Amino acid sequence: MIKLILNTIKLLMKKKSYIIIGIILPAFIIVFFSFEFDSECKYKVGIVDKDNSYASNEIIKTIDDLEDIESTTVKEKDCNLLLITQQIEVAVIMDEGFQNKLLNSKTQDINIKSIKNNDVQSSISQLVNLKCDDLSMVASLSDGDINKFKNINLEYNDQIANLSLNNINLNTPKIQNTLGLIIFTIFIVAGNIASFLIEDEENKTKIRILSSGISRWKYYMSMIFIFYIMTMLTTIIYYLVSIILHIDFGMEKSSYFLIIMAVFNLIAISFNLCIVSFTKSRYASSIINILIVVPCCMLSGMFWDFDVMEDSLQKIGNLMPTRWVYLCIETLQQNNDFNEIKMYLVAMMIFSIGLFVISFSKLKISNEL
Repeated sequence: MIKLILNTIKLLMKKKSYIIIGIILPAFIIVFFSFEFDSECKYKVGIVDKDNSYASNEIIKTIDDLEDIESTTVKEKDCNLLLITQQIEVAVIMDEGFQNKLLNSKTQDINIKSIKNNDVQSSISQLVNLKCDDLSMVASLSDGDINKFKNINLEYNDQIANLSLNNINLNTPKIQNTLGLIIFTIFIVAGNIASFLIEDEENKTKIRILSSGISRWKYYMSMIFIFYIMTMLTTIIYYLVSIILHIDFGMEKSSYFLIIMAVFNLIAISFNLCIVSFTKSRYASSIINILIVVPCCMLSGMFWDFDVMEDSLQKIGNLMPTRWVYLCIETLQQNNDFNEIKMYLVAMMIFSIGLFVISFSKLKISNEL
């Protein structure tokens, strides 16, 4: 059995398709997509200023003073579309009468919109609130006189240092930049490796192995073990290159990422084994793999923001194992508590076991097991 495993691994390592997809592609993904699309990036903030006053301009100046922020004037009716298409990260809306309310010590609200909670939205919200508090304090000393308000504010501004968005580090690429692509790649790698079973049958290799005294159970269990090791190799290459290039995993222990992907690899293997058990064509298995995996990745928010999709699609997406991977990573980035993702890991293991059961049942019905 050990000899079978070693010989099969040697054969797979000689396949150009595996070398390209399983080893070279993960390294290319992490290098190219992390740095090419992450360099010299500025966060865009849409400004809707209905008041066009001195006070509203002070808010805009404060936003413009932030590092790596580029403000742009937009129309309120266009905000939702611009946010969804990611042309702006955040929309800041100041209603008419903002300055008058400020001078008369009335509550003034600035509407800050974003399709998801992120560092930019959180930082701008905090900064705008702080600036509003400062302006309110200055207004309380001006007795409702706009000229006095301007003079006091100028003196106050001279005494404070410019603020910067220190908690956003654009120089360190984040794991989210390439997560969707590497998950998709692992499915393709698993499909490529699983098709080796069909190749074995076409070349009569399986018959020769079984005639040597290896039982059918041992043959399939050996293949599953080999397939898992080879797909994990893709994950490990991706992980090591990320460590070397100082990619930000956003969690306390980057090793948690390996644990999550180790469980996910079980799904990739069981899913492709299930496909192979129902079809005896390598071409057909590859097409089925792509036709199922691509929509699953899309619905899971692997290629774009999950919050952009309609509620009905989000409900479907939440049922996808690929979504559970993203939720595991997102949860660890927010809380650094491994216990909070155990439910998702167990769900992924149960899902993979279910696919293995279906695969072996089909193989048994076909008298291949």
